[in-house]
Amino acid sequence: MKLATFQVDDGISWGAVTDKGIIDLGKKSGITDIKQGLKEGVRHLEEFLSGDTDWSAADVKFLPPILDSSHIIGIGLNTKSHFEETAELMGREPGVYPKFPRLFMRSPFSYVGHQQPMLVPSTSSYLDYEGEIAIIIGKEGRNIDKNNALEHIGGYSCFNDGSIRDYQMHSNQVTAGKNFASSGAFGPWLLTADEVSDPNNLSLTTRVNGEVRQRLEMDDLIFSFAELISYISQIFPLQVGDVILTGSPEGVGAISNRWLQQGDTVEVTIPQIGTLCNPIQQDN
Repeated sequence: MKLATFQVDDGISWGAVTDKGIIDLGKKSGITDIKQGLKEGVRHLEEFLSGDTDWSAADVKFLPPILDSSHIIGIGLNTKSHFEETAELMGREPGVYPKFPRLFMRSPFSYVGHQQPMLVPSTSSYLDYEGEIAIIIGKEGRNIDKNNALEHIGGYSCFNDGSIRDYQMHSNQVTAGKNFASSGAFGPWLLTADEVSDPNNLSLTTRVNGEVRQRLEMDDLIFSFAELISYISQIFPLQVGDVILTGSPEGVGAISNRWLQQGDTVEVTIPQIGTLCNPIQQDN
């Protein structure tokens, strides 16, 4: 099931995205949002899927699927290919991968929904793209065993971990570069975990103005989804609706010195899910 959060004239709602349109589950189910829907279980929503659709994609403004995550956790340098392409630049030894995931946090104000503009800030011209697979937690837990970790996934989505690279390099902490307003994107919707029989079959492609810049296969990850969930749950009591950004592959703009500019369009595609598409605009 594809679940989207969206805005229409009479407010914010959420629903199931189908080939015929969007079924407004906020109105029909009485469940407040996707996070609550994941808590109660997606099977409770199936009875509402046989009716008429309420909206077309053109009728709505897409918002990030989860609006009020307790934790939005990024994983830096979690692919072998991206680790290698930045090793010399960062003074690291090639092939010597980290023993533990490198965590950072993103603010919910730092990303936008599908088709909404990502912003180049007025204080920097170094906005970079990073296509990633986002995990959305569907079952809370603490100190989760790696062998059971995938049971805690409620769904998957596309994420553009947009980064302001000069601010990211101001210190050995990347928080500044990862949290400029509207510098990333999340969506277009969440695909529930029951639709993904084997996460190892997921893949990702990032395009800028139609040109392929990044490709990700799961064997590129340094730490698997299960390993990330298990490790992070030792630190945070993971809550339903928490988001984990699992890592971006090689091909970032910083390596080729190709920065995002006003008028560009970035697409992050996970074939099983869909395409997150965002225009780039200059912030005032």
